[in-house]
Amino acid sequence: MMEGEIIVTRTDPIATVTISRPSKLNAVTREMLESFDEKVGLLTNDPQIAGIIFTGVGEKSFTAGFDLTMMAGLQGKDRTEFFKLLERSMKKVKEANTCLTLAAINGYAIGFGAMLAVACDFRFFSKNAALRFPEVDLGIFPGAGASSNLLGLVGPSRAKDIILSGRMVHPEEAYEIGLANGIFEHSELLDKAMEYMKALAGKDPKILLRAKTLIDGMTGKTVFGAAEMESAFTEEWLLELEKE
Repeated sequence: MMEGEIIVTRTDPIATVTISRPSKLNAVTREMLESFDEKVGLLTNDPQIAGIIFTGVGEKSFTAGFDLTMMAGLQGKDRTEFFKLLERSMKKVKEANTCLTLAAINGYAIGFGAMLAVACDFRFFSKNAALRFPEVDLGIFPGAGASSNLLGLVGPSRAKDIILSGRMVHPEEAYEIGLANGIFEHSELLDKAMEYMKALAGKDPKILLRAKTLIDGMTGKTVFGAAEMESAFTEEWLLELEKE
């Protein structure tokens, strides 16, 4: 029997994905990552789902990263396959083009938790939350979107500081640098996340998701390149309107 689980609950059109292994601060095993990858894949291909909220069980931890005993046992091909799975699962979150994603960070978001948070469209922090990328300190390359997604959110200087130092980023700083979209009491975090996602889900989905895709695509481009992309999206939209 798998230790720990990934729980999916639905309040259509919003799904909540909860990382549950409270005895280990929601640290994720390989089996849990495989389950996460499978369930996120199903949700991002479900036309009834307009948004996904990711969170963890309890008040202490969103997820404290990967199970260290499991990580120590990965060698050779198994290690390569594990990191490929990690990269694939984070891409499913980051590149979801059928729905919006929000990390409701209820506690420590370390390693995998931090990767998941920065892959989402939005991040709500509880007041007792904190985010940390410990990969460099552990001799692990900070890939699977950790570096690239953080760069897009906070810029190169801050991304280098957070990734290379491995320090904790607390809610107030996260909000100040654009990493957090909001800070809430733990008791109201999930309600606020659901309220926000349901409000967005009530908007025209074609416009909403096209705008999300456009902003993601413009990130990192020059001003000219971003303007060109925006013009192309506008032209595509106007041509579609003419056909209606």
